[in-house]
Amino acid sequence: MMEELHVDVAVVGGGPAGMSAALAAARAGLRVALIDEYAAPGGQIWRRRFDEVGEAAPRSLPGAARELCAALAASTVTVLSGVSVWAAPAPGDLLLTGPVERVRATATVLATGAYDRPIAFPGWTLPGVMTAGGAQALAKGQGIVPGRRVLLAGAGPFLLPVAAQLAATGAKVVAVAEATRRRDWARVSPRMSGHPGKLKEYVGYRTKVRRIEWGHVLVRAEGSDRVESATIAECGPDWAPTGNERTYDVDAVCTAYGFLPSVDLARALGCELRGDAVAHDADMATSVPGVYVAGEATGIGGSDLARVEGELAGWTAAAYVARGTNGNGKAKPTVPSELRARRAKLADFAGILGELFDPRPGLRSLATPDTILCRCEDVTLGEVDAAVAGGATSMSALKVVTRAGQGPCQGRTCERLVASRLPEEPARFSSRAPMRPVQLDVLIKTAAE
Repeated sequence: MMEELHVDVAVVGGGPAGMSAALAAARAGLRVALIDEYAAPGGQIWRRRFDEVGEAAPRSLPGAARELCAALAASTVTVLSGVSVWAAPAPGDLLLTGPVERVRATATVLATGAYDRPIAFPGWTLPGVMTAGGAQALAKGQGIVPGRRVLLAGAGPFLLPVAAQLAATGAKVVAVAEATRRRDWARVSPRMSGHPGKLKEYVGYRTKVRRIEWGHVLVRAEGSDRVESATIAECGPDWAPTGNERTYDVDAVCTAYGFLPSVDLARALGCELRGDAVAHDADMATSVPGVYVAGEATGIGGSDLARVEGELAGWTAAAYVARGTNGNGKAKPTVPSELRARRAKLADFAGILGELFDPRPGLRSLATPDTILCRCEDVTLGEVDAAVAGGATSMSALKVVTRAGQGPCQGRTCERLVASRLPEEPARFSSRAPMRPVQLDVLIKTAAE
């Protein structure tokens, strides 16, 4: 018999959006479960140090994060940490990897976050080359730096805080290669003036980073057993390299070309997508009744926007539950109207960031025929291109012919890289359970139910 938990609202994801959603629903008097893969709530942005996992308000986190963590710890929310949702047979029916094996809920809030967008280039599979998010996780959680001499490359505001954090943890940041140019920033500066807090935050990080190479992209990493050097080059408006290369001796390289929303659970539930993100209405409702979304799964917008969206989704989910129970002991919450206005202002800032930093097509020119696209199955760009030339016209066909996307990550890393090689970039690999690696006995037990 599977261990089940029955709640009114299930929230998947324990970052700022998920925590805010769970608290909002709990304040409406509902039974709420918060499900998260990390050892403790906070998400990637508020990742705790390893020695703070059991603390209600970790000292290393900023004030807003401590307050939210403390509020969650004092609430009636049931927190299920260190577990993954590996299947969703139906909305409100979630199968987990933990001691609680199934959560059934009237409403579900997806606050599944995002992950670093992979960019393929020669040498990107060398030890010592990683995403900036991975480097930040090491620095935040363990106080470990990926190397002594680190080069960061990418585009967007995430580069600078990671560079500053690595420097504070003991690494020497030899350079930051930023694909955008100063004049790109000047173009949006009038709109940025409406967000003085964000500007102040950026300036604070900027003063901690000595060398920024504007209008440069990383073109290759080289080394024998691990990365030993990294080469950057000037790039054009489409971010394709144009020459004037410069090579740095390094033992670590971190890339940050934006993020991809984590939408595998949303896809499994049948939610409509808008581009790479989950589509939703003004109250964060998806196309599937009883399923709501918040945070980076709706598009990349930062922790402030995620908190507001989470609170909005939590209240809306609570209202949905109240309607379904016909007032049977449940309060009938009203969604606070000011949340919509706050979300609109913060979404404007997110739009500015997207205009500046969304990846541009020139990045596709970095990979060579020998460059691996699918790391799990060692499938190269040349093999994918050969399959396309041989008649493969869909992601499913490429998966069969090359095995790209059939590894443990199930295409999370290579999906967009492989898709970019088709003449018309299609949707995605097929989505199916299990969405996360799961032990065979769990599958057997589930099948027997």
